[in-house]
Amino acid sequence: MTDDSDSLRKGRLALGFSAAGHFAFHYFAAMYFTLVLAIAKDWTASDYEALIALWTPASALIGLAALPAGRLADKWSAPGMLAVMFIGMGAAVAACGFASEPVMLGGMLAAIGLFAAIYHPVGIPWLIRTSVGATGQKLAVNGIFGGLGSAAAGALTGLLIEAIGWRGAFILPGLACAAAGVALIWCLRTGRVVEGAAAASDAVGGVDGRGRLTAFAALLFPMFAIGLIYNTTQTAMPKLFEENMLGWLGGDISKIGLAVGGVYTAGALMQLVGGRLADRYSLKLVYALGWAMMVPLLFAMALFGEGALFFAAVGLVVVNTSALPAENMMLARFAPKDHQGLAFGLKFVLAFGAGPIGVLLIKYGREWSGDFTAILLGLGGLAAAALLTALLLPRDPAQRRPASAAAA
Repeated sequence: MTDDSDSLRKGRLALGFSAAGHFAFHYFAAMYFTLVLAIAKDWTASDYEALIALWTPASALIGLAALPAGRLADKWSAPGMLAVMFIGMGAAVAACGFASEPVMLGGMLAAIGLFAAIYHPVGIPWLIRTSVGATGQKLAVNGIFGGLGSAAAGALTGLLIEAIGWRGAFILPGLACAAAGVALIWCLRTGRVVEGAAAASDAVGGVDGRGRLTAFAALLFPMFAIGLIYNTTQTAMPKLFEENMLGWLGGDISKIGLAVGGVYTAGALMQLVGGRLADRYSLKLVYALGWAMMVPLLFAMALFGEGALFFAAVGLVVVNTSALPAENMMLARFAPKDHQGLAFGLKFVLAFGAGPIGVLLIKYGREWSGDFTAILLGLGGLAAAALLTALLLPRDPAQRRPASAAAA
């Protein structure tokens, strides 16, 4: 076997495990938002607002633990850290199925957040390091699996609740996740997966160290904003559909789950378009256009119901996720090659550290206004501010470069 074919094989296997990890992360980060509808009906002493607030520590840990997770991957092993994620997250999810009261459930949810924090600062830079050409397309494929995880968190979770109850909907996926971790350990010990070469940040093409630092600093606010918008709308969507799509869904949990699943499936599949655009055109242009489209879509979600709400939600998720390949490629290009995990860790401290803010926005925003309108209008204003910031990014020197050059 030649070195090139061996690298391709290992790169494909790395993509497979990275994609599986991305699916698992988004599935477990969103499944509770559907499960909580069933738990609230079972635990009648606790209302929706109190139960949804149990996710706050988990969402905080997803962000706060990302930085040390990325640093550990830089110092130790990226695939090793992913194996820890699969096994730890799977065990914590399964344990949620045995919770007997809210405090125990909140503790297990927090453990999910702690292990889930490993994925993004570790899996994405590992995928970039092991990529051989067409980095944007590989990030898009990886992103599709993340989107499918979010879709399954609504659709599959709703079906599992109907079939085996909310406890089984925790236990069965948790055991499957832990099994993936065992498989990754075997592949690592047998040399089928490797750490990968240094990432592509040296080939910035005309941007000096100060310019790279400026670009990284300019990305901080949009990275926070896209995380807040994604996490807040994902948390709110099942309840938003329950309240504002009564004509379509009738308040049925399984139908709500399928509708949410449809939104995130569409978003997942469209990431291929975002990846192709990121490989072919200016990353700044692709990124700014995504922000420009998010503003009216958030306003539409705030103001309309039924079919208009559904299609606005589809559009928002499509645009939000399609912007991510460009964002990740810009971050990898401007981050130091020996600190990729640290840089991606900082990104996801911001992006997922916004998660608990989103949960609190929902809790207190609904207590104040009784619905999601003000929250969504505020997120639309945030998207407009992020668009202005994205326009300040330095012009990408790699515009229209071949995909192989973009990955160099």
